[in-house]
Amino acid sequence: MAIETVDVSNMTNMNLQTNRTPSSELGKDDFLKLLTVQLQNQDPMNPMEDMDFIGQMSSFSSLEQMLNMNKSLELLVKNNSANEHTQAMMYLGTTVTVQSPDMEEAVVGTVDMVGFKDGVPFLKVGDVAYDLKDVQLVSPTIYDIERS
Repeated sequence: MAIETVDVSNMTNMNLQTNRTPSSELGKDDFLKLLTVQLQNQDPMNPMEDMDFIGQMSSFSSLEQMLNMNKSLELLVKNNSANEHTQAMMYLGTTVTVQSPDMEEAVVGTVDMVGFKDGVPFLKVGDVAYDLKDVQLVSPTIYDIERS
């Protein structure tokens, strides 16, 4: 019986590895997998203590609650940013009194433009841009319309 040899030195594209992105954080799925493996591989003659198991389950519960709270906070920040943009737009065309901490006197004028720089709104009164937080007073602008 003849034996053939195969040269495998030229085989370079063999996809033997699965691409996985390592993470430095354990999620709730990782925690459950770890707990399941631990329970499957425990010594039947020396099972896990009840207190240890309860401690691990409470850790899992705390982890899940923190993840849910994090999602809620991200949503709150996103909504707050949208509210800030809407609030800034409402100043357009109104008369405002602005004074930043470095100004000696307040400036009164009509908001001609609302803009956003790095996600932070600003109001343009005349040729100067002011932070929204520098607004001290807002009043409606009264326009004189002459009728012919």
